[in-house]
Amino acid sequence: MSFDNIKKLFIGDRWIWVVITFLTILSFLSVYSAASVLAYVKNNGDMSSYILKHGIMLLMGIGVAVFVSRIHPKYFSGLAEVMVGVGFAGLIFALLAGNAINGSSRWISIGGFTVQPSEFAKYALIIFVAKSLAIANEPKKAFLPILIASGLICVPIMLENLSTCILVGLSVFIMMMIGGIPWRYLGSTAAVIAILLFLIVLFAPYASKVFPRANTWRARVERFIGSDDVASKGDKDGDYQIRQALTAVAIGGVTGRGPGHSYMKNFLPMAFSDFIFAIILEEYGAWGGILVLAAFLLLMYRSIIVMRRCQKPFHAFVIMGITIIIEIQALINMLVGVGLMPVTGQTLPFVSQGGSSDIFMGFAFGIILSVSNVNPAPVVAKATDAPSADAESDEHQASTNADDGDYYEEAEAITFG
Repeated sequence: MSFDNIKKLFIGDRWIWVVITFLTILSFLSVYSAASVLAYVKNNGDMSSYILKHGIMLLMGIGVAVFVSRIHPKYFSGLAEVMVGVGFAGLIFALLAGNAINGSSRWISIGGFTVQPSEFAKYALIIFVAKSLAIANEPKKAFLPILIASGLICVPIMLENLSTCILVGLSVFIMMMIGGIPWRYLGSTAAVIAILLFLIVLFAPYASKVFPRANTWRARVERFIGSDDVASKGDKDGDYQIRQALTAVAIGGVTGRGPGHSYMKNFLPMAFSDFIFAIILEEYGAWGGILVLAAFLLLMYRSIIVMRRCQKPFHAFVIMGITIIIEIQALINMLVGVGLMPVTGQTLPFVSQGGSSDIFMGFAFGIILSVSNVNPAPVVAKATDAPSADAESDEHQASTNADDGDYYEEAEAITFG
């Protein structure tokens, strides 16, 4: 395959592809190192199966990104309601008949392959919110549909995974704020939700009858505030993890111990997923952490540039929403890794060992690339290449026809499904 064919395969913003490539390489190296202890305990030290599985999932994620990037954004707009319905059905099925892993029922088994419905549902909701904000004559008219859809997605997620619920809710809140929803709507909704969460944590023993993990949420908050007794008992679901992560960060220093030379991976639970950033800091030092942060900042920067080029509101809102949720998830993982947030279970996007989450992350990146592909950077014409009057007339007519086509495409997307 020639270089030109490769360029045609990976369409969209090239800098976003640079970010994806960097995160993929970092993921392979970091997971190979961090998962070695797991392989020793469960597979007699044989890393081949873990690395092979992780590599396949990363390649599948990239494949999904390539495929989705070639789908016009209008189809995501047209299928927004259907996607929310599918996401809601998947969440309910997971609650009623899903596989319980680590004490919560978040997974569905399909042909021996486990899928976390919340990973799809959160992006489906973002697409729906983007469409609602785009087609509303007045921003406040989008509030009720968004609130209903958010309830359908966030409440089932909250029953088993509060951190993901907060991640999705915060992303939707920021989208509505930027989309012009009146502050009186946003403020009152945020106040009600904050009071509800406070009461659930405060009365966790009673709330656990409705929210099964309420006691876990309260315990994590208490440990983060400063309960040293838990850490002294070696509780691997609490402050113990944070202490081991901070030790890894301290050992890494500025330059790190080198790739594959992490020491704390032998003691840090979930070093290959929830605490992968701590292992990165130990092996690659502060400079490695800065590179990871720079990669996500570059993603945000390029998404903003594409968003400002968008001619259609839906394109701008959807790339904004997906970028926001990816950035917040990455920030949460990094803050947990350095002890600035309670343990949440949020992975580092496209870096942590994830399984199906890599595929859905590829789906998210694919939508960003799709929007960037249909909203390319303008080509600056040279002064010597000034068109003739006839050419200008033909170009104007072609532009008019294209605009008309875009109008009907948008109308079709809005009324579709």
